[in-house]
This record gives sequence, C-alpha cells and structure tokens, in this order.
Amino acid sequence: MIERMTPNEIDAVADIWLEGNLDAHNFINAKYWKRSFPVVKKQLANSEIYVYKDNSEIAGFVGLNGNYIEGVFVKKEFRSKGIGKELFDYIKQAHDDLIISCYVKNFKAINFYRVNGFSIKAEGIDKDTGESEITMIWRK
Repeated sequence: MIERMTPNEIDAVADIWLEGNLDAHNFINAKYWKRSFPVVKKQLANSEIYVYKDNSEIAGFVGLNGNYIEGVFVKKEFRSKGIGKELFDYIKQAHDDLIISCYVKNFKAINFYRVNGFSIKAEGIDKDTGESEITMIWRK
C-alpha cells in the first residue's frame, strides 16, 4: 500500500534514507551522509513523501519536489520485490514528466531508472561531493 507520509513516520523514513545512501554510495565517505542526516531529516518532514507499507512496516519511500524526484529508497530486506517500480508507477499517475539525478557510479540505480522509462538528459558534477552525476527524465 502506498500513501502520503504522516509526521509520526519521519524517523523510519529518515533511517531508510541514511541506510540507502550508505549502501548505494560507498564511493562517498560515510561521514558525509551522517553529517547530512539531521538537515535531511528536517527537509523530509516538510516534503511530499509517499511511503510503501508492507503490512504496517514502511518498506520504502519516494520524495518529490514538484516533478523532481528527490529520491527513491527501499529498505535492504525489501529490495528486488518491485517496490521501487510501484512507487514510480504511483507518482507517474500524477505527472506528465519526472526528473531525477543520480551519481554516475551508482550503476544499479541508473539501470533501474532506465528500466522504468527514464533517459539521460544532462551530466554534471555534484557540488557537495565532487562526484559526477547525471540527470534523467521520464515523459508520459
């Protein structure tokens, strides 16, 4: 089941964010993610977040800022079960186009986005990490 995040779910969502970034971005010093955690947690609390629940447990989420996808994260034990695709399909219903950025070294994510209809729009450097990133777009 997918629904809008409630305020009492912020801790679970923030923990999934941190775990996901530490796991997917091992090419970036873990201190960066841990230092960013308090600020991101505040931002998440004020963002458009949709959570995927397996029974009552939050298994993953997607965050939006207009048509920009701030991130899609699935807990490790729930990965490869179609949850990320379901989250994408859910937000695609309300948008004609979506944009997401991804580190070039995050091959799994790039492949996942491509399988879900995204194509590369631009390349650049993330000013906070110095890592190469791409911007991808999906259109209805």
